[in-house]
Amino acid sequence: MNNNSTNKAIIVILALLLLGAIGYLFMTNNKLKESNTFLEEEKTEIQNNLDGMIAELDIAISKNNSLSDELKLEREEIVLFRDSIKNLKQTNYSLIRRYKNKIKELETSYQELAVLSENLKVNNQYLTKKIDSVQVFSEGQKVILDSISVENSGLTEKVAIAAKLQVNSIKAISMKMRNNGNLVETSRASRTDALRISFRIAENLLGEEGEKNAVIQVLNPDGEVVKSIGSTTLTDEVTVIDYTDETTVEYIKENLDVILVVDTDRKQMKKGIHTVNVYIDGRWVGASKVTLN
Repeated sequence: MNNNSTNKAIIVILALLLLGAIGYLFMTNNKLKESNTFLEEEKTEIQNNLDGMIAELDIAISKNNSLSDELKLEREEIVLFRDSIKNLKQTNYSLIRRYKNKIKELETSYQELAVLSENLKVNNQYLTKKIDSVQVFSEGQKVILDSISVENSGLTEKVAIAAKLQVNSIKAISMKMRNNGNLVETSRASRTDALRISFRIAENLLGEEGEKNAVIQVLNPDGEVVKSIGSTTLTDEVTVIDYTDETTVEYIKENLDVILVVDTDRKQMKKGIHTVNVYIDGRWVGASKVTLN
């Protein structure tokens, strides 16, 4: 009886231990399942957060050219991180905690870029307004400068006109030569051996100092040049004239009297009105008449 009682007691104890072990295993298995479910949910949440950050970065990249390179690098890092989580075959709490810490770092980096992007956007808007304002001001200045340029052009033209030399007191006298070589005045064409031509280049403070070329053109009553010695082109760069005589004078912005004695051939002189034209540096400045009988 004692042995039977002992065996029964042992069997009861073993049965209780087995039941306890089965219960422990069941509880442990349930906790493990709950833990795996929790970890999978955490893993999914991390992936969703990363997908959201990637979507926000795509929008930011499309709107901000100035930071596109930095934003693209940030996006690539997040994509790699997300893909590494997807490819995990086993998950434990330690890994989940590390990944969550990494997400915090990425979120901090992203927020810094977002703030910088917003600041750049505000600055760009400010600069755009400034540029528009400067452009309006510049256009206004251009209008003013154009107006000043027109006025200056007008003034330059007026100064150029005022600076042109003027000639007055043009006189032409026909002369004959006596036997002693002296020249005396005559009015007869058949006795005219020379023309005494005088004129004054007027004082002009705006005029340019220096040598001036004076050309004399004498035309007979038929409009022919008397005793042509050469030709010259006028300032219009088109008109070419033959001339009777020329001289060079030194102008110093003061009245300058010029006298020339132009030799002629009395045999070629004609009766009638002769015209004496005076040109200074290729520009006609005046004329005089002389009548021969």
